[in-house]
Amino acid sequence: MADTSERVSTGNVKLDTMLGGGFIRGRTYLVTGETGVGKTILSLQFLLNGLTRNETCVYVTIDERVEGVLRGAESLGWNFWAHMETGRFIPLELRIYAAEARKYGKESRAFVDAIYNATKGRRFSRLVLDPVSALAQGVKDEFYVREYLREIITMIEERFNVTTLMTTDIPTGSKRMSRFMLEEFLASGVIVLGVKQLNGMLVRTVYVRKMRWSSMDSTMYVFTIVPERGIVIGEPFEEYYRRVMGPAQRMGQELPG
Repeated sequence: MADTSERVSTGNVKLDTMLGGGFIRGRTYLVTGETGVGKTILSLQFLLNGLTRNETCVYVTIDERVEGVLRGAESLGWNFWAHMETGRFIPLELRIYAAEARKYGKESRAFVDAIYNATKGRRFSRLVLDPVSALAQGVKDEFYVREYLREIITMIEERFNVTTLMTTDIPTGSKRMSRFMLEEFLASGVIVLGVKQLNGMLVRTVYVRKMRWSSMDSTMYVFTIVPERGIVIGEPFEEYYRRVMGPAQRMGQELPG
């Protein structure tokens, strides 16, 4: 059982505070939201924080080439290539096909074994799965995908004892918290990223939906993406809304949901 007094930074001081001090070491957390809201950036920020502390970190991409992700990180001024040369950053591409989902018992072990083999049995402290929603896309019976994902998360926690951050995409406008409606139950905490439209502008938002075994701040905040810093969390969305809209424009309007 993880020591709830031992925390792991997300790489964002404000988000750590929202989570009651950061992630609890050895647990699994979920970052959810529509496409393009910043989930991968937040996950890379989490890994970069570990790398600056001389930790060994593993990044598993499930639906994109590693090179594309790291080139994107370069646009933020983040050089993961240098950490690859030291051997402390280990990127891995794993693709799952719909036909394999029915063999989840066997294939889930193969998935975890692939991570073990990529690290050559070395201990590592942080792991990102980006995005778990890409697991077996297209399979008609989601039961197999759910069981597959459940086994993967359970085996990772038992075998590696690392702090894991997984991302998941949800359809635009969906009320779901995750793609398979299971990830949020398996995770010890859920961070929700979103986008709202105000006066023709797109405003990015973040809030903590769940944090097991910890206090949390569930206030919705606005955030921006800043080169070299990544996700920067600002004021509460409600305060931002009232400031931007102004009293005259605000009359008769409610806060967007």
